[in-house]
Amino acid sequence: MQIIPGYLIVLTIVLVVLPSVAAIFLRLALYAHLGSQGKQVRRLLHGQSNGKKPRIIEYLEKRFADAVVKLDQVNTGALIDQVYSREKVGFLSCEQIENICRILPNLLLSFGLLGTFIGITINLWSLSETVSQTNAIDVGGLLRELQTPLQGMGIAFTTSLAAIFFSALLRIVNLLLNTTLAKYRLISAVEDYLDNVYLPTLEGETRLDKIVKGMTTSFDGFLMRFGQAVREAVQSSLQDKLQEIFDANRKASQLAEQVYARLAQSSGTIAKSADEFQRAADRFIEVAQSFEHSEFPRKLASVTSDLASTQRNFSQSASVLVESVQVIETAVAEMHSYSKNLAKLGEQINSSNQMSGQLLESHQRNQQSFGQMIPELQEGTRGFQSAVKAFERLQKQAIAREETVSEVQAELTKLVGNLNNYTEGVNRGIQNLGERFAESLSNQTYNNDAQFKLVVKNLQQCINYLNESKHEMTRMRQVLEKQKGGDIIDKVRGTNQ
Repeated sequence: MQIIPGYLIVLTIVLVVLPSVAAIFLRLALYAHLGSQGKQVRRLLHGQSNGKKPRIIEYLEKRFADAVVKLDQVNTGALIDQVYSREKVGFLSCEQIENICRILPNLLLSFGLLGTFIGITINLWSLSETVSQTNAIDVGGLLRELQTPLQGMGIAFTTSLAAIFFSALLRIVNLLLNTTLAKYRLISAVEDYLDNVYLPTLEGETRLDKIVKGMTTSFDGFLMRFGQAVREAVQSSLQDKLQEIFDANRKASQLAEQVYARLAQSSGTIAKSADEFQRAADRFIEVAQSFEHSEFPRKLASVTSDLASTQRNFSQSASVLVESVQVIETAVAEMHSYSKNLAKLGEQINSSNQMSGQLLESHQRNQQSFGQMIPELQEGTRGFQSAVKAFERLQKQAIAREETVSEVQAELTKLVGNLNNYTEGVNRGIQNLGERFAESLSNQTYNNDAQFKLVVKNLQQCINYLNESKHEMTRMRQVLEKQKGGDIIDKVRGTNQ
């Protein structure tokens, strides 16, 4: 008995092998079809078309042209999807082939699982029958009965292996021949061709053009009717007025003819006047020549030059007077500043006097503090003498009592430390008092010197300002003396005459 029965081989070939091979060939055909269509469309994009256009492009051009005429905006993507859904490879559409190749690997796995479960079921049923009918002594019968469970196991594993192998093969083919990517490239190229290449070549009126044309026609008719109505209304309402205007124009033309005749008469009069004006001009030229030969122009030029020189002298005198006034104003301002500086100088002298009084008071306070320090020094001296006496007593006690040497030594050490601290404190107090006294004296002396120097400097500046003011006043008086007021007045009168 064979482990793999013949009917299983037939079923495997019919249900697994043949559908897998058919799906592989369909996948190849679909991939080749999409690739060739994409290449042809890309050649159309680059203007390299040779031969007949692809069938999908011809059908899309017809649909796109109709849609452009009927619609304002064409949905190119929806149009391409609809046409692609009708595209066929052989007797099957592209969408059907794509679905078959995508679903078949999962279907093969389902067939493999179905065969596996059938084989396991047969195996279990055969084992239960064998165990229930066979004796433990009959080994040969047991082996013969085990052929059926082994055959069930063969069915299970054979179907599973075949289904898994062809399912993996189909998945590899689908991965290598990626029709989804080829479809995306084809649709993108077709959409690019329709929008950017084919659409500009379409001629004719779109729906929007027709609407605009209809509106233009209706507007032209409206304008024509409106013009006729306005013309009739104007003629009916202004006909009498137009007749009056015509009569007035005729009268105006007659008046213009009369005016032209009078202008002709006036032109003769103007010609006579021109002759008289020419004669008068000749006489004026003769008079001008005689005036040119006379001495009156030269006299007039000399008088003009004298008047100009007088004017210049008057301008110079006025400018000198203005400068003198400015100098006087400057001197007055400087006098005001000098008075302010003198007031400030008095204030500084008062402050110096106050500082001198403060210096004397501080000197007196220092003397008082020094007097207070003297009793403290005397008390310190008396304390020092008492400490010396205590030291002598302790020394005598140390000689008398040798057994208390350690205690006496400690007390002596403490007493010596206290004496040293007290002596250092007294020395520091005396030193600080002397330094403070010397510092206050030096500061007060420095401040007094600075105040006196400042006072001397301000006094010197005041003296310099007074000397400069004196010189300016002297120079101003000399300038005023040089300028003769009477001459200036005479010149002014002569100029006015």
